[in-house]
Amino acid sequence: MRLPNGRSREWAGMRKDFTMTGKTWLTRAIRIVVAAALVSMPAAADIITIDESDGGTVYDGILDGFPFPPPGMAQDGTPDFTGNALGIALQTGVTEERGIVEFPLDELAGLGSGDIVSATLTFNIDDVLTTFGPGTTFDGTAASTIVLFSYSGNGVVDLPDFNNVVGAPLSVVSTTSLGTITDATLALSGPLAFDVDLTAALGGLLDGSATHIGIVFTTNDNLSATSLDNLGNGGSGPPGVGGALMPFLTVETVALEPPVFDEAELACQKGVAIASAKHAKILQKLFAKCFDGVLKATSKGDDLTKSIEKCLASLDASEPVSKLTKANGKLSQSILAKCDGVAPADIGSPCDDDASGMPDVVSCLETRLSESVQAAVRNQFADSCALITSVGLGTDFADLCAAP
Repeated sequence: MRLPNGRSREWAGMRKDFTMTGKTWLTRAIRIVVAAALVSMPAAADIITIDESDGGTVYDGILDGFPFPPPGMAQDGTPDFTGNALGIALQTGVTEERGIVEFPLDELAGLGSGDIVSATLTFNIDDVLTTFGPGTTFDGTAASTIVLFSYSGNGVVDLPDFNNVVGAPLSVVSTTSLGTITDATLALSGPLAFDVDLTAALGGLLDGSATHIGIVFTTNDNLSATSLDNLGNGGSGPPGVGGALMPFLTVETVALEPPVFDEAELACQKGVAIASAKHAKILQKLFAKCFDGVLKATSKGDDLTKSIEKCLASLDASEPVSKLTKANGKLSQSILAKCDGVAPADIGSPCDDDASGMPDVVSCLETRLSESVQAAVRNQFADSCALITSVGLGTDFADLCAAP
């Protein structure tokens, strides 16, 4: 088996270049791979909850149009007054309520979008209204669709916030999967909670140095009136059902403080890092030796059979005695020995957030380190895809053929 003749001279030149750089490029690549491995082993994240207990959180409902007392105020797109329980309602031509919430971001000061792992808004339906008073009539069902918008707030809910509904919605929440929601169904089910992903919206506001994230709740479901608060449970709003909560944010950030490990955990973490670095170095050398042999044979016009056999003996993980199989075994033995009695969660679940034991961490590291090494090798050998394919291992190391 031979490489295409037209490329032999070009690859021969490449071989010379890489042979001359020797340990320099290998050391540089190892550093890259170890850095990538460390990135894949994050410390435990921090969870921050922003809710009604935070003094800077404000809630309100803004009405546009109300018929009482006559002649009242028309629903015309211009908000008329604040100071209402949090909810959404629509009686076309008569009245519309939009719920407004602003959450302070002072606990996230100094963070940007890159520091936010996830952000979730949780709100509930706790009550369904049939009227606001004289001149308003609703059908007794909760909104089938709740449309949410986000904006940069200032910590105060005022009339202009009613119209902070520009651009694409933050989310469109359908409640129909739960059937028709009424006071009777809520009495049986209790308050119904819904989650909305705020990660992108919050990250964008933090990057823009916003002090608050504002949320506008709206609906296009005519004749529906839906309470989104807990005021009936010890407050001054509609009766609602027990267990209801005001909307709140749950933000997961990257670790803001280094974790504190005991002696055994420190030894385990150190063992993971050292074993990973050694494993990456071995993988680099196996690829380099394989490719160097192929390039050398090609430049001389030799048959590739022997080069292929050597590559398979090094890199074929399906062979129990291959060097890669032995390296994987050594990685496992080293980490399990250093981490005896330590659970993945004790050191922040490196590599695999869902790891139930250190063998899961080892399995994840084998995969991640292989991916990282392949990325480094791909940058060093421009024709790494053709080289690995020529020895029959293209499927095993598909990342060598991935686009940079």
